[in-house]
Amino acid sequence: MYKSLRWIAFLSCFLDFTAYAQQSTDPVLMTIGPKKVTVSEFMYHYKKNPVGADSLNENASLREYLPLFINYKLKVLAGESLGLDTTEAFREELAGYRKVSAQSFITDKNVTEALVKEAYERMKEEINASHILLEVASNASPDDTLRVYNQAISIRERILKGESFEELAKQFSKDPYAARNGGTLGWFTGLQMVYPFETAAYQTKKGDISMPVRTKFGYHLIRVNDRRTSQGNVQVAHLFVRVDPNATDSEKMTAKTKIEEAYGELQRGVPFEAVVKQFSEDASTKSAGGVMQPFGTGKMLPPFEEAAFALKKENAYSAPFQTQYGWHILKLVKRIPLLDYAEVGGYLRTKVQSDDRSNVSKSAVLRRVKQENKYEENKTAVAAALEKANPLLKDGKWQAPADANLNGQLLFRIGSQVYRVSDFYNYVQQTQRPQAGASPQSLMQSLLNAFIEEKNLEYEEQHLEAKNEDFRDLIQEYHDGMLLFQMLDEKVQGRSLTDTTGQRQFYEQNRNKYQLPPRVKATVLDAASRPILDLALKSLAKKPYALSRKVTDLTFPKGQTKLTEGQREQLFDLIVILTKNYDYQVEISGHADASEADSCSAGRLRSVVNELVKRGNISPTRIVEVDESKFKPVSTTNRDKNRRVSFALFTNAPIDVVRQFNTQKADNLIYQEGFFQKGENKFVDAVSWKVGKQTVEKSGRVVQIDIQAVDNARTKTLNEARGQVINDYQVYLEKDWVESLKKQFPVQVNENELKKLK
Repeated sequence: MYKSLRWIAFLSCFLDFTAYAQQSTDPVLMTIGPKKVTVSEFMYHYKKNPVGADSLNENASLREYLPLFINYKLKVLAGESLGLDTTEAFREELAGYRKVSAQSFITDKNVTEALVKEAYERMKEEINASHILLEVASNASPDDTLRVYNQAISIRERILKGESFEELAKQFSKDPYAARNGGTLGWFTGLQMVYPFETAAYQTKKGDISMPVRTKFGYHLIRVNDRRTSQGNVQVAHLFVRVDPNATDSEKMTAKTKIEEAYGELQRGVPFEAVVKQFSEDASTKSAGGVMQPFGTGKMLPPFEEAAFALKKENAYSAPFQTQYGWHILKLVKRIPLLDYAEVGGYLRTKVQSDDRSNVSKSAVLRRVKQENKYEENKTAVAAALEKANPLLKDGKWQAPADANLNGQLLFRIGSQVYRVSDFYNYVQQTQRPQAGASPQSLMQSLLNAFIEEKNLEYEEQHLEAKNEDFRDLIQEYHDGMLLFQMLDEKVQGRSLTDTTGQRQFYEQNRNKYQLPPRVKATVLDAASRPILDLALKSLAKKPYALSRKVTDLTFPKGQTKLTEGQREQLFDLIVILTKNYDYQVEISGHADASEADSCSAGRLRSVVNELVKRGNISPTRIVEVDESKFKPVSTTNRDKNRRVSFALFTNAPIDVVRQFNTQKADNLIYQEGFFQKGENKFVDAVSWKVGKQTVEKSGRVVQIDIQAVDNARTKTLNEARGQVINDYQVYLEKDWVESLKKQFPVQVNENELKKLK
């Protein structure tokens, strides 16, 4: 019932618009069946050109566009005549789109734009501040609110007289970190704090203490410690050695030794990426050379942030430094200054609209719509309604009084729509939530404000078509687009895909359109030199093809078969390789030293395979297991190297082998396979078209062409031509359908009005 009533209300608004349009002086350009199309409607579509845009250039004349527009309107009218726009599914989708679209029209764009520009200007500066937070519920009573405010004033006066801000923050602030940091917040910039706090901070001079600032958390006293020009963003590469919070002294020393060893490698000139791969324990960045996403002020731990922004030259790296998580070394990738307003405006607009500062814009909209829609309030009824607040309200258990006289009183009016006290009380009962510390009277007033706002914005949304021509056109366009999509799917696209009998009949009637010229099925191996071609042929002689890409062996302590955390991280690199390359296979070999038990090699092999399958989600069909036991030692002097698991990569895709030849020069080897017709490949054109392998030297290249089959000129089978047939069949069906619609809905164009248009 509710959906039906909502739709009736929307339809009523839409009909109001239609009646309004019909009363205007907009001349009729054409009639399509029973529908009249005005000049303004035609010109709106012509200028926007949403229909048949692929068939017209932007300078298409009115007369060129006219038949496309008529065809478009015929299809929409066909959908309307079938009642497709009256189904519940259609109505719900349109209503959903309308509701979402309405939001951008129910805004004060000037206020929003001012807020966006304000945010951008604030982002040009960064502030270091401290604060003292005194909690007060958002709907506290006036007495409780005043008491906390006066407490804030008293604390402020004590600070101004010389008492320590930090000590008073530790004593009074409800910020959970204040006891440890004395209220310090560090550096921040625009859009990082709640709006009232941010505004107060930016309006307070360096060294000053703000007056009490109210936010949803309570009252704040803000001291601005410092200000500086924005540092922008920075991108760094990160080398990380973890130190567990509960680490022993020995473990801490091991981590410190490891980071110092990594730093030593950097100082010896080893590339940062290589050192990261060897030492870093940051799994999220290790495979990317340690490179992190760019970040700005207030996004990282202060020591991390300070070290990053202290780097001035690209590729410079920091000394090791410690945070609560472990040891770090950073390399500067690049600095990114604050973007121009034109580049960042769209992002800021989205942030502002989802930020609490959007309430500023919403308040401006509310004032406007109240005035435009003639909002009137019955102050006597409002006062009487508010008096019924009681302590049950803050517990979320309030019940409306059984007072028929009060409940029936007019509370307020918006245009011709009236709302009674009972409507408000129903709203309260549906939306109330427990709010500890709230005053029932303040809470009831907040609920009334929210109810008034909701109903005013709801009324504005319901009447947007009558008030806003752009919105009206947008909704009509979406309505027509939905009908067009459904009709095309039913009459053309859906039928062309499922009507296999029709496809075959159309194919048989138009076989001459679907011809294949002579062609060969061949593999072309195009090399820069004879040695490269010979080596490529050798590499591609047998599947799966061996790859030269290396994976570092895993070594184990004597008798050990279980994986360490470091070995798991090393295997993560292999998991990434296999995940990114679907045609890769890996041969995994387990090895043991002569002094170990025979089962060690198999145990190591099983540990690695389980890690790849369970953690990496690698299919067992892509893994070849080989237990080498003690038969393939790699060293007679260092037995530690024999206790290992080794890896070899293979592929089923020739292109993976080709890539290996092109690491030094992009076109050392080019691989092509498939069907070729004359003119598609000069090397295929240069050889005899017969089954077998032929080699040709041409244009400085040495090329082997392996022809597997010769296909003479013929008509394509239906399966071969299926895609082309379906496309052509769609064109035929649409043309036939439009001709039938023209008979069903005769079209008459007012030539006199058309000649007036430019």
